[in-house]
Amino acid sequence: MPLNLAVEAEQNQVESVFIRKQKYALSQLALSTHLAMERSPATFCLLVIALLLLGAERASAQAIDDAGQWNAVFTQGVFTKLGCTNERLKWWFDGHFRMLEDADGFNQSIVRPGLGWKLNDRSTLWSGYAWIRTSPITLDDVDEHRVWQQWTWSKEHEKWKFGLRSRFEQRFVETGDDLGLRWRQFFRVTHKLPSMPKLTLVGWDEIFYHLNDTDWGARSGFNQNRVFGGIGFKPKPDCRWRVEVGYLNQVIELPVGSDRNHHILSVNLFRSP
Repeated sequence: MPLNLAVEAEQNQVESVFIRKQKYALSQLALSTHLAMERSPATFCLLVIALLLLGAERASAQAIDDAGQWNAVFTQGVFTKLGCTNERLKWWFDGHFRMLEDADGFNQSIVRPGLGWKLNDRSTLWSGYAWIRTSPITLDDVDEHRVWQQWTWSKEHEKWKFGLRSRFEQRFVETGDDLGLRWRQFFRVTHKLPSMPKLTLVGWDEIFYHLNDTDWGARSGFNQNRVFGGIGFKPKPDCRWRVEVGYLNQVIELPVGSDRNHHILSVNLFRSP
């Protein structure tokens, strides 16, 4: 066998072994993650949130601070009132009105409907569309259209409730021609207060990653992080509506110029199925 062919064959063999090892490592990581969520969801969620905050810490250095207020409504349900007998089919809607510049100027609005299919009592697959209008501080308003898919998971353990949401977005921004791809990972923890049954402690973290570069400004890698801490209020145990109010910190890493660090009063209204 010629020397160059022998070297190429040896390289292919080494690469094959490396790929098999990588697949095995990924399968073990997936299995460990699943077991951690099932056996000790509190420890798992808190550990992941701590790691995400450490990873996003560098983006907050030398950032421009601003303050604002975000208002949102989240609701979902089934189609039984329309004659659909399959309760696995669900609908989703969330809407947002966001202000920045010390809560005095419009920053962004979002309208996001979707459809879901319930896999089991803990998880659902979703897909939908979103229209976003953003008003940058120094530029004209920009419209964006998104197609999105997500998986949601939740589990209750005594007074605790844990939630995960993995969302994949395909973004079309009017200032460019490229399709932007972004991954968002959301972790949520709540704790009911035994002495005050109408109140719940709420904490969550969401990290954003661009998966590609675009001609409208996205750069692959870390994009932003949002962390929230607040109080939830539900007037009655059987009430479908609840409100959550608290502090939200948003850190955005920009490809050009100074990064952004926003201190936000977050007011969220939820309707349960």
